[in-house]
Amino acid sequence: MRDVVRLIAVGLGFSTLSWNAAAQGLAREDPPRMVLVELFTSQGCDMCPEAERLLGALAARNARIAPIAFHVDYFNDPWKDPFSDKLYSERQAAYNALCTKPKNPEYGLYYTPMLMVDGLQSVNGRDPGAIQAAVRQAQTRKPKVTLEAELDLKDDARSGDLRISLAPRSPQIKGRELLVCAVLRDDLVVTRVGSGENANKTLTARFPARATRFEFARPDGTKETRLSFPFQLELGWDVEHLGIVVFAQDRNSAEVYQSALVPWSRRGADRAKAGVSPGVQR
Repeated sequence: MRDVVRLIAVGLGFSTLSWNAAAQGLAREDPPRMVLVELFTSQGCDMCPEAERLLGALAARNARIAPIAFHVDYFNDPWKDPFSDKLYSERQAAYNALCTKPKNPEYGLYYTPMLMVDGLQSVNGRDPGAIQAAVRQAQTRKPKVTLEAELDLKDDARSGDLRISLAPRSPQIKGRELLVCAVLRDDLVVTRVGSGENANKTLTARFPARATRFEFARPDGTKETRLSFPFQLELGWDVEHLGIVVFAQDRNSAEVYQSALVPWSRRGADRAKAGVSPGVQR
């Protein structure tokens, strides 16, 4: 079981752009609850484009969510999803193994499009009512950690270091092992699919994961834990549509204690401050 639980983590001169992703303009002592919304999807699944559309619509309406689309690799025949990674399939499998709630006896939580809210509530990615209800419920919970993130960009604006500060806000967190994860995600990437269930369709990917960095932390008392993750963009990635989702997740229960969203570009930061999800045009 320890190996299965570990998959939650695996299933994952300077010019400076600073963005306090946890505070979002509010006082440090009263951070808003940011909800992690993970969609497990694939370009090889004909039901997934609708789920991705719903994820994009949800993000456009609600600036207090941190959405990511993890493209699994088990649909990669005959079409190979360019965003897919075995890591994301393993993360979904870990959720399936850890889930103690009732689930489908045939495929459990290991299907597409499956959506997970704050590591606790799974819903079908094509059910807008259930998605909104799960997000509303998650937003009523107080964050159990303070999570702040700042992106220091190099001169080329295509590489930088994400600096994270984490501190417990609840005595329940003391001594627990947390996964601190940062996922670089893109948005509005258009792909012409050549085969499979979506053959000859042009799909627009919403918030697909591009790169994942993580470490484990064990908060002690009120002392801050500081981490740093390097990121390097590949050619062709549009900085205006990129952002980094950061979250702190209990390694054993999978509960997400707080999330944050850090836009890559200054323009993306301005959109986020205005309550518009990065990559979504008004």
